[in-house]
Amino acid sequence: MHSPLLGTRRAVIDDVTTALELAAGGVGPRTLVLTAGPGSGKTHTLRRLAATAGLATRWASADELSWRQPYAVASALLGITIPAIVPAGFDTTLDVAVDTLCAQGPHLLVIDDAHNADSGSLQFLDQLAAAAQDLPLVILLARRHLPARELLTRLLVRPFVREWQLPPMDAADLEVLTHHVLGAWPDEQLSGLLNRSGGNPMHARALLEELRSQGDVVIEGELATVGDTVTTTPSTSLHSVIRHQLALLDDSSRALVQKLAVWGGPATLGELAAIDDARPSALVGAAQTTIDAGVVASSHTGTMDFTHDVYADVAYEGLDPALRSVLHTAIARHHDTIGNRQMVAHHRLAAGMGDGASAAAFTRAQEELAHVPAVAVDLLDTAARQLPIADSPTRTLELDLATALARSGQLARSAEVAAQGLPKATDITTIAGLHRILLFTLIAQGKSAQVLDLVAATMQLPIDSATRATLLDIERYVSLLDGAAPVTNEPFTFAGPGTVSELVTEALRRFLAGDGLGGLELALEASRREGESNGGPELSTSADIWPPFIELYVHGPAAAEALFDRATGLRADRGAAWMTAYHDFTQGGIAMTRGRLDDAAASIDAGLERAMSAGMGWTSIAEGTRAMIDVFRGDFSSAATRLDRFDESSHPTQFGLPVPAHAQVLLLEAQRKLRPAAAAARACWAHATDLGLYGWLPSLAVDCARLAHRTGDTEFADTIAAALSAVPSPAPARLGPIALARTLCIGTPEAITPVAVTCARAAHQYGDVIAEAAGWEEAACATAASGDKHAAREYARSALLLTQGMGATTLSTRITSRLRALGLRLDASAAQERPRTGWSSLTRTEVTIAELIAAGLNGAEIADKLYISQRTVQTHVSHTLTKLDLRTRVELAAFTVSRRHTTTPPPTTDLSPQASR
Repeated sequence: MHSPLLGTRRAVIDDVTTALELAAGGVGPRTLVLTAGPGSGKTHTLRRLAATAGLATRWASADELSWRQPYAVASALLGITIPAIVPAGFDTTLDVAVDTLCAQGPHLLVIDDAHNADSGSLQFLDQLAAAAQDLPLVILLARRHLPARELLTRLLVRPFVREWQLPPMDAADLEVLTHHVLGAWPDEQLSGLLNRSGGNPMHARALLEELRSQGDVVIEGELATVGDTVTTTPSTSLHSVIRHQLALLDDSSRALVQKLAVWGGPATLGELAAIDDARPSALVGAAQTTIDAGVVASSHTGTMDFTHDVYADVAYEGLDPALRSVLHTAIARHHDTIGNRQMVAHHRLAAGMGDGASAAAFTRAQEELAHVPAVAVDLLDTAARQLPIADSPTRTLELDLATALARSGQLARSAEVAAQGLPKATDITTIAGLHRILLFTLIAQGKSAQVLDLVAATMQLPIDSATRATLLDIERYVSLLDGAAPVTNEPFTFAGPGTVSELVTEALRRFLAGDGLGGLELALEASRREGESNGGPELSTSADIWPPFIELYVHGPAAAEALFDRATGLRADRGAAWMTAYHDFTQGGIAMTRGRLDDAAASIDAGLERAMSAGMGWTSIAEGTRAMIDVFRGDFSSAATRLDRFDESSHPTQFGLPVPAHAQVLLLEAQRKLRPAAAAARACWAHATDLGLYGWLPSLAVDCARLAHRTGDTEFADTIAAALSAVPSPAPARLGPIALARTLCIGTPEAITPVAVTCARAAHQYGDVIAEAAGWEEAACATAASGDKHAAREYARSALLLTQGMGATTLSTRITSRLRALGLRLDASAAQERPRTGWSSLTRTEVTIAELIAAGLNGAEIADKLYISQRTVQTHVSHTLTKLDLRTRVELAAFTVSRRHTTTPPPTTDLSPQASR
């Protein structure tokens, strides 16, 4: 008797099973992908894996028609009805469904044949895979290598996704399959014939069925063999086996199979009959024959579909192209009668008819996809192969495609399409549009050199004055972004009141040069005028990004928070979803400055996920800020890894602001490497002053001054003091840190104390917890150095109250160690850190979200209420569940409600800028 030995295929399946068990337990990647060719048993393997997961399971399968229906796969997975025309913000509806699902408990989401999924679903899946790390979700996918899908390929390289290649069956696997089909083990001769399958399960099974149907299989006891003379030569490829099976069908059954193959997915008999204006009853016999043959299966909803998509592939390929065109045209007419524009366009384009009717159908379908640019890309890709131009004399397919790619976050390909379209464009409107897309995508990717080269080359052409002014503004804007040259002190000039883009560029120049108030005024004006000039959701300027960003430096985080709420509202109103990552970064910076480190980390992580997915290049400020948070929280290893990874990347340093270098300074100091920290601080300071970054310099000043003071580096201290004296128009929120840094550099302990206290109190008014803690820290150290231990102890307690409240263990340690060196030891209560578990460990945002969940709000409603992304809400919920040792949102809601009855008064949860800390 032959033993069913385990082969490499079994080993891979065991490995996936183990990863699935770990993922269900919250360990390792939560998105698992199985890749293999057609007929390799992916679906069967998925079912076996899902059965072992022990989780509530949702299942969706993609087919050829899924490509044409926006969010078809995602909606099927989540049980949502897709509207006839997908509205703006439909992904929020999907998020709400995910929220509802997660509230019920852990789930396994399975998608079969993901290579056929529509691009809207693939984009949503990319976001969901990132979110799954913080949700009670595990995602299991199966896909083919081909067709290659850019969005799916992008998902596979994400750090939270793991992929396996499902190997072919080996000899042992084929023996087991033979025993399952024939009830006997194969002998050497039969095994040799089965090797022709290449280890493909479907092919091997079909070979066995073919041999048995021809009477060539002989069963002798427990062994199966073939006769001495095999009457037919077994088919050598899977497709040839399928062709042989389909050839055995009668004419009417083959015709039904061909219609179903051209239809492209599940269809009722009524729909297939309508193609020929026939009665459904006329197809019953043919349908039953195909079902009996195992080619087609009928579902409980009355639809018919192929038992395997290889049948559809072979049937479609076997049709003469002219006959395929006839069927596609007839099916298009049927869809036209029921108003399904996407299917009309798909079938007319597939029919190969480049006539006016096809162009009109394409245009109507494109209009319906205004809010699903990723799916519009697929439609445009198809049309580009069939139609030379769309139904508009001033727009080419390349312009539409490049725009859709940019709006869907596929920046690299958008730039490629725009560049390829420019030589073909003939009218000025199209040429200008392609240039705009090309510049936009190159800028967003951080490819400044390419942008500047393109601008310089275009400036050499005979262009009008308006175009020349636009190019000059782009050159100035990108030069500022790139930070390769010093910021000029000379204002940028422009004709009249200036365009929105020109106002943005001058606003940034003023801010970076040290005139924060002037920069803020222009940034607000640019944002106001953006609302007047932006007529649609295609591609807006960056005007709505900068007001809260600049306000954070000018009037502090409390004021910036108010402006941020306004900016996120404008983003939604103006269809500028591409700004979301940058707003996440700004929100993270605001939260960190306010001392909400967990909230800051959640926002920045969400933004970095979006930026990585879209290929955005300007992440240096976010990466540096995120590393600082790790340093403050004592996670030195993560901070070092993040900074090393950024240094190794090709990403530019935005505006030349050395935020990652600043984080490196703090990391070295936290590791008590004071001399290397001071050396790094000197380099960081020199870089910022050489570039004239006086608007940002005060953010670095206190840290550099502290290191100069601690290491006795008087030369560095003098350099700092001189540079701070040169800041032209210090922003209100920066006056305190500037004064404190200068006094640390040139003053005595007696002089430092009052300046430090003033700095702390002013920072409190601006909501700047980091600066306030620094002020109290320096007041404590200066007072202790002067010999007043009692006052020093009080100042230290004020500092520690803040650092402990934000969970900044590194800052708390720095304060206590500095004071210990000055002869002051703090009692245990002064050094007590915030708990890591339980209700008291929650941040204010986490408390607020818990109470909103208890009030019945879902994730989308909470995100709208708190002006944060739903991804950030999901992260906060995950952290809260972990801290409270709960599993679901239902448990969290119950816990929060029960706590109200046992705790009086309830904790303060107001997150408004005016709320007290």
